[in-house]
Amino acid sequence: MKRITLLLITALQLPAIAGASAIDAMIINGEYSQAYQTAHQALATASDNTARQQAKRDLARVLIQQDKLQRAESLLHELLHGDDVVVPDTLLYADIQDAQVSVLRRTLRSKEALPYAEQALALRRKLLGEEHLLVAESLNNLALLLVDMKKTDTAKVLYQQALTMRQKIAGSESYEAAETLHNLGTLYARAKQYDDAEQQLLSALHIKQKILRPNHPRILNTLSRLGSVYTDKKHYPEAITTLNAVMDGMQENGMAESVIAGITQRELADVYHYQRQIEAAERYYKASLGTLGKVLGTQHYAYGVALNGLGWLYYKNGRAEDGKKMIAESESIMDKAPR
Repeated sequence: MKRITLLLITALQLPAIAGASAIDAMIINGEYSQAYQTAHQALATASDNTARQQAKRDLARVLIQQDKLQRAESLLHELLHGDDVVVPDTLLYADIQDAQVSVLRRTLRSKEALPYAEQALALRRKLLGEEHLLVAESLNNLALLLVDMKKTDTAKVLYQQALTMRQKIAGSESYEAAETLHNLGTLYARAKQYDDAEQQLLSALHIKQKILRPNHPRILNTLSRLGSVYTDKKHYPEAITTLNAVMDGMQENGMAESVIAGITQRELADVYHYQRQIEAAERYYKASLGTLGKVLGTQHYAYGVALNGLGWLYYKNGRAEDGKKMIAESESIMDKAPR
């Protein structure tokens, strides 16, 4: 089986939005239900256009964290192109553009997201100057898109700029710095520089474990990527231990049906597949398909990756015809899905 990596969904976009510090704190703390209730209440009680638009922005950002991407995109469309368009050349407009970038990336439309990311960066620089955490956020988000489009050299430069800015403004052991270290780790993993990827991810993990609660979703995200790197390095015992810790944390957080959980299940299936533990591999591939099918749909690229793994498992282990059909179906899904 050829290993197909899928890193773009789980690269991190930091919620750092001007004028929404309460929602930011809840999202950073992984308190998504509370954040949703707060944003929903703010929308219901908004007394003017600006308050209503800010509440819609915040609600969309929470929905993104909950993987409710269609609802988030609908709200953002109202604010960018619909009946409740925000005044351009404002920080609120840049915030909404950045949220749109997140939705488009998670639905594998990075090329469509690029103009929004570039405009948000330019607007924040214009309004805030060259050195600001929101400028660093836009640099980080633009780099994410460039990685998706395989422009890794340019992306690395932007990540380094964002990291330097975040370390200077927020501190070298800040949450903001940790997120950029995580993203650098995914960049190195994508470039098959696995030792560098491991180093960056471990640095990010060390910071997050110091400042976030145990089993925080952002810790689990970094652990999931670290487990993937261990798999790529053929350090299978470490990979299994790490990925199982992620799944335990997902269960504890009520996030068993999330994108990260589905991808982690597929990563576990891959490890067991490589070790020829057929029953365990089949169980996790099926679990991954169930999770990703529910969260992303059965025509999403990530679903195709999991189906491809199960197909090859069957093809090599006595179910060749079933495997051929699954491989063909998975390749059709991956060919048609945006990347």
